[in-house]
Amino acid sequence: MGIEDLKVLAVIPARGGSKGLPGKNLKLLNGKPLIYYMINAALNCNKLDKVVCSTDDKQIAEVARECGAEVPFLRPAEFATDSSPLNPVMKHVMNYYDENNWRSDVVVSLQPTNPLITPDIIDTAVSVYMETNCDSVASVTIISHGHPYRAKKLLDNKRLIDFCPEFNGDRVINRQDRPPAYAYNGAIYLRTRELLENWTGKDTGLGSDCRSVVVEPEKSVNIDTEFDFKLAELIMKDRESTL
Repeated sequence: MGIEDLKVLAVIPARGGSKGLPGKNLKLLNGKPLIYYMINAALNCNKLDKVVCSTDDKQIAEVARECGAEVPFLRPAEFATDSSPLNPVMKHVMNYYDENNWRSDVVVSLQPTNPLITPDIIDTAVSVYMETNCDSVASVTIISHGHPYRAKKLLDNKRLIDFCPEFNGDRVINRQDRPPAYAYNGAIYLRTRELLENWTGKDTGLGSDCRSVVVEPEKSVNIDTEFDFKLAELIMKDRESTL
């Protein structure tokens, strides 16, 4: 099988419970449920073969189906707790389709709390995998504030020391003099099925060769709070006004 014949399964995980912002996956953002945006982005991709929503909530399942995603089951309670890691959720969906005669080669998790992600960003993640045959691909965003070189530890006596003792952050004051640093934005994680099958639960399950897709900060808003909602809505309205 050639790399162009890969089957790509996209999973949008959307639990019903949320302590930080209750009901956020269905909360209206610019007039549409939050979950609509990632489903719509995924459905408009060129490199995804199947778009599935994994949820434990009947109402979310109904809305996700209305938005065009497949929702073949309600997620079992064992995969829907506050502390449930993402990898078993992805593997559960992958195994379901294995058992129903559709075998994926890679699984892409797409967080519905990142509503500004566009189809081209998702397709780029798949293209990076196809071009490099890496273990995984993750979306990242440049760290604009709080560069790691400037991070500090706070001791009991309130004394500040460098978090990374091998580098004295106070020597690099100017932002332009620091090398760029990036952080996961949580929107996209692509993993091979082998990574999910062999995950031990002791790491992030991204393998030894994780590649990246760099996403602009204005597309990386991750909604956890009411402020995040307002910020995302402001960006959306600004986009509409410039069209």
